[in-house]
Amino acid sequence: MKAQVNGVTLDYEITGSGRLIAFGHSLGMSGKIFEPIRPALEKHGRVLTWDARGHGNSEKTAAGWTVEDLAADLRALIEHLGEDRAVVAGLSMGGNTAVAYAVAYPDKLDGLILADTTAWYGEDAPEAWEKRAHNAETKGMDPVIAFNMSRWFSDSFPDEHPDRVAMVVETLLATDISCYAAAGRALGQFDAREGLSRIDCPTLILVGSEDPATPPAMAEYLHQNIANSELHVLPGLRHMTPVEAPDRVGELMGDFLEKL
Repeated sequence: MKAQVNGVTLDYEITGSGRLIAFGHSLGMSGKIFEPIRPALEKHGRVLTWDARGHGNSEKTAAGWTVEDLAADLRALIEHLGEDRAVVAGLSMGGNTAVAYAVAYPDKLDGLILADTTAWYGEDAPEAWEKRAHNAETKGMDPVIAFNMSRWFSDSFPDEHPDRVAMVVETLLATDISCYAAAGRALGQFDAREGLSRIDCPTLILVGSEDPATPPAMAEYLHQNIANSELHVLPGLRHMTPVEAPDRVGELMGDFLEKL
């Protein structure tokens, strides 16, 4: 389905019934990466997944937008659906979006789920993300795939689940390079540390113990600075925990949602 919100056309899917649970995807991906985990979430509410601007089947927007713009897109989409409140969840870039949403709209949340994400990528983030964006623009997506596969998945996972890895690779290759670069630059500028104290809703934080992209120290920082939060470190997993371990992640999310 399509929605024209906040000046951009977003593609989204919504299934199930009950409380709204909005789940945002990671950089270069789309809402379809949550298909392995959707059935577990549907037991607890109406599940909304959407393609962020510049991703999937959503509008390819010009550079210059921010993570805060992604949060505003989500707010407008939730209102478009006739809802006021939601549980907001996100993986990586989707988690950055969820953090920005929680800081901007703390009274519009029933709960917050943050998977393999951060409030800030560090001192060198602007330079590092600029380099990654430039590499994508000049060399294409193949080096992006080569760089990320070992960061996103444990060593044995590609052989054990080639279908899921193929889906991730296919989605990444379909991402518009200029939009990928724009999103990367937005992540490089993202810093929501000062706003974390505004978040007071129940919050679940998940991270793979071997995640090199947003390591456990970043998750621990979120946990220490979000008052009503719980942290689970998942042994042996890397950056794409909902894709690599949907049953385990779905169980943890389900237990959390059951308590809300």
